[in-house]
Amino acid sequence: MLTPTAPRPARRKPFLRHTLPLAIALVVTLPGCGGRTGSRLPIAAAVAPRPTAGPLVLASPDARWFTERGSGRTVLLSGSHTWNTFQDWGLTDPPPELDYPAFLQFLTAHGHNFFRLYVWEQAAWFPGTAAKVVIAPLPYLRTGPGRALDGGLRFDLTRFNPEYFRRLHERVRAAGARGVYVSVMLFDGWSIELKGQKTGNPWRGHPFNRSNNINGLDGDSNGDGEGREVHTLADSSVTALQKAYVAKVVETLGDLDNVLWEISNESRSESAEWEYAMVRTVHALEAARGTPHPVGMTSAWPHGDLGNAPLFSGPADWVSPDDTPADPYMQDPPASTSRGKLVLTDTDHLWGVGGSPGWVWKSFFRGLNPIFMDPYDTPLRDKLPAWSAGSAGKPSALVPLAEWEPVRVALGFVQAVAARTHLADLRPLGTLASSGYCLAAPGREYLAYLPARAGRLHRLLAAMAPPAFHERVTLDLTSCTGALAVEWIDPARGLVQSSAAVAGGARRELHAPFAGDAIVHLCSALRDAARPVSAR
Repeated sequence: MLTPTAPRPARRKPFLRHTLPLAIALVVTLPGCGGRTGSRLPIAAAVAPRPTAGPLVLASPDARWFTERGSGRTVLLSGSHTWNTFQDWGLTDPPPELDYPAFLQFLTAHGHNFFRLYVWEQAAWFPGTAAKVVIAPLPYLRTGPGRALDGGLRFDLTRFNPEYFRRLHERVRAAGARGVYVSVMLFDGWSIELKGQKTGNPWRGHPFNRSNNINGLDGDSNGDGEGREVHTLADSSVTALQKAYVAKVVETLGDLDNVLWEISNESRSESAEWEYAMVRTVHALEAARGTPHPVGMTSAWPHGDLGNAPLFSGPADWVSPDDTPADPYMQDPPASTSRGKLVLTDTDHLWGVGGSPGWVWKSFFRGLNPIFMDPYDTPLRDKLPAWSAGSAGKPSALVPLAEWEPVRVALGFVQAVAARTHLADLRPLGTLASSGYCLAAPGREYLAYLPARAGRLHRLLAAMAPPAFHERVTLDLTSCTGALAVEWIDPARGLVQSSAAVAGGARRELHAPFAGDAIVHLCSALRDAARPVSAR
């Protein structure tokens, strides 16, 4: 999804100005339970990125976060992603190339450890704009004879493009060297149909369009001028080509640890059985190679009457749902334990470009992995689609890049807060906190989020008359028999403040020592002392 929320013109700020290192965004000393903290601790200095030691695995069927196989470390995924992280696209031919090393630096400088590697199936055009968008490279060689609808040579669907797969391996490998996991997209629902738009039919540029290949393949079996059929199992010859492509991608990236698979970005709901078949294909290919990586399904668009049910009932290892009345992932995300799937909450399938720091924290405290559809340094023309900043043509509107900086910062801070805990042991248990947001290992460790109450009057009173109007929470500590060390975290500024220990055995009310959103972390001192570093 590419539609941002209410973009407003704003002065663009180069992302490299945001050099405050957030790889370990809060001071971390002793492992788990926060270690020792001073009365107020600032954001930490830079820490060199640690290469991934994966691949990631699910420690149990109802796991909330992945486990890194090589280290045994529990891994929360959070980060930004943008539309041209793999292929180049724009209004020129060839299109301008993203500064990929700078993008990786942007991620690690914000403390992010994850992004989606977008893949587009079409060589040209995009739903919602009459302009000719050019996308390159594609996985098939353009050999001719004859010209495709975009003016280039026709594709030979029996010959893969070495440049495509070389770039694929190079970019995923480079991310892994910086400690960043990559969700490699295999197909894209925005590449085969208009998605309800009136202009920019991408099927005109798709290699499976009969006018664009030399192999006689026609993916539009019903002749309606779109290619929805190719994301179904309707044509066995199409499915065979797709499985051959998937096998080539799996072979290309099989030696890398930092890979997750994503079958397709926002195909229609009627594509579910096709996506299930592709999930099973990847599972089988990797089982034969002995190199399993998690396989995901993401939200359908349009999602149809079944909502998110096909995601949670399917064979994928992880999912990214849509916001529906039954699943309010935008405002009050459901707890991960209620559905039996590891969940990456992605603003792409909720707002498009949207969300807030509060949404990041709510997702984390419900046992989810929050990620952000980031306009990065990319202007948007009439909202759709995104161009590289160096491409020809003048964008009519700019997404206010600086507006999204608090969301990016929160995605780094959530990593830092998670690092202060025994994350593998924590479960979303909202009933233990009056705020409704609590991760806990009852009797040993509690982490609660206190969203600031809304309203200008309350914010004014909180600023003028602290601490009477600071946030407070009641925690159910009845299962704890001893004392718990306490620290408060200011999630907006990344500051940590120690507080007096609290006795267990009852429900206790705690008051934040500062105004605004707050996080309180309670942990048994005995547990902290007994747990060796290697066990984290």
